[in-house]
Amino acid sequence: MADIAPFAGLRYSPDRIGDIGAVLCPPYDVISEEQQLGLEGRHAENVVRLELPRGNDDARYTTAARLLASWTAEGIIRSDGRDAFYVYEQQFRFGGRDHARRGFFAAVRLEPFERRVVLPHERTLSAPKEDRRRLVRATRTQISPIFGLYRDGEGAAGAVIDAAASGIPAVDTTTPDGVRHRLWVLDASSATAELQRVLREKQILIADGHHRYETMLSMAPELRSLDMPAGAAASDYAMMFLARAEDPGLLVLPTHRMVSNLLDFEFDGLRAAAAAAFDIAEGDETTASEIDDRLAREGSDKRVAFAVRAPGRSKTLWLSLKSILDLSALGPPALRRLDVTVLHGIILGPILAIDAAAMAKQSFLTYTHDTGEALARLAAGEVQAAFFMNPTKVDEVLTACEAGCLLPQKSTYFLPKLATGLVMYPLDGSAPRSAR
Repeated sequence: MADIAPFAGLRYSPDRIGDIGAVLCPPYDVISEEQQLGLEGRHAENVVRLELPRGNDDARYTTAARLLASWTAEGIIRSDGRDAFYVYEQQFRFGGRDHARRGFFAAVRLEPFERRVVLPHERTLSAPKEDRRRLVRATRTQISPIFGLYRDGEGAAGAVIDAAASGIPAVDTTTPDGVRHRLWVLDASSATAELQRVLREKQILIADGHHRYETMLSMAPELRSLDMPAGAAASDYAMMFLARAEDPGLLVLPTHRMVSNLLDFEFDGLRAAAAAAFDIAEGDETTASEIDDRLAREGSDKRVAFAVRAPGRSKTLWLSLKSILDLSALGPPALRRLDVTVLHGIILGPILAIDAAAMAKQSFLTYTHDTGEALARLAAGEVQAAFFMNPTKVDEVLTACEAGCLLPQKSTYFLPKLATGLVMYPLDGSAPRSAR
């Protein structure tokens, strides 16, 4: 089902840059002002100047386009000149353990969601899409990748990827966050053909980068030359990092919810209302590690369970969904027993009256992946309550999306984020040769 192709990527020239790690950055939507300043100071040609350019209004985007053209003319960034897949591995430490996640960059044929080839898992907002649209229009380049997942239970794609990663990498660098990045150029025709064959039977789930995908999809006709039919242009494809859903290094962090600024909010009222749907118990857990450990235990038997704390309260409330509850109002079966769906559909909406529009605007709801941060905000009185969640499992996300469902916003957070700047995708001209 998925049409993928190797492509001639744009990459930083090591003989001009030296350590490639000095010019990489995270995706635009997770970069704080402090981080941006640090990245800009780390190297004059750091890709953050393209991904998140400075300036006012449209001047930001013309600045990025001018910089990209200048760096290309000077040979700082150059085309590989040959079509290839790019195998990418991230080695990182989390939870006291070492992890490695592998996948590959490919050009993926853009498909409307209704064709069920590329699947979304959450709704998007208009402002980020408009920002990315202006950047793509100015630079004619996809600077940061979209993150996609596919099922590979038989391991056919994994075998090709692992074989490529046994060679000497073209890039081997470590960024200040401690993540080691390794990149291999895979241009052997037999290997690229095998990956194309395997993915042809797959659906691709967007794990991260929904705004970027929808932007690329809407921009394809504008960027395509008038003399080219649909599907024949580079802009009919988008660069995606494709990872196996079975990869043991594929980590998803929980996304805790914090509520604030609710009128007439009473924690005791919340507890009383929730008792109709949940068995409620009090716990003495007050530290991040204690809450995280119990969350893992509570969720180990696939029960829907989460914790709630409020400022000034010594106890943690533990809510476990009652087994007799009718959950049909929450949607199809694939959604009904997800912690995040239950929290939104039974508590945040009906009890706290935070509707979909308010959630989208984050009027009363903020998020964090760090249990310690949520506890600190509670202690400071910055929020009225915090809901502590288990992470949504990869298989749960895939199953729900394959059934045609969308999850609530901020249902997943994949760790670590992909690096921007390892490979970029030029959008002018014809589609990759092997895709035509």
